[in-house]
Amino acid sequence: MSRIVPLFLALVTSAAFAPALVSAETLTITIADIRESEGRLMIQVANSEKGFEFSEDSAAPPPVAISQLAEAGEMTFEVTLPPGIYGARVLHDLNGNGEMDSNFVGMPKEPWAFSNNATGRLGPAKWQDAKFEISGNTAVEIRLNH
Repeated sequence: MSRIVPLFLALVTSAAFAPALVSAETLTITIADIRESEGRLMIQVANSEKGFEFSEDSAAPPPVAISQLAEAGEMTFEVTLPPGIYGARVLHDLNGNGEMDSNFVGMPKEPWAFSNNATGRLGPAKWQDAKFEISGNTAVEIRLNH
């Protein structure tokens, strides 16, 4: 069952967007294949390749950062953003520790995904594979990898 969680301008945390919000569009993000109703679903949406790396050294937070209690099935979120190029990544943080757990060789132990359902080779998906354009009201569906 899908549940829509409206998340408005309060989630747009980058001050750089303030002037651009004159022309804002709705981005609807649907996360599919959530197998468990435990932990948190964490979503970050970046507006640049550098921001997509989400390093802790990054000067600015991503424009959208969502953390919501997970519900099995499908969850839908709505945010308002200015037109542009974006990329998203998702983590189902099953144990609620705020980070992706991995095994001894670095493979994720928790469900994860990227926009365009992009996957990486021996690491996260690349910006070129995950980016998408918002040029009007836009909907993306992202399926979790298990």
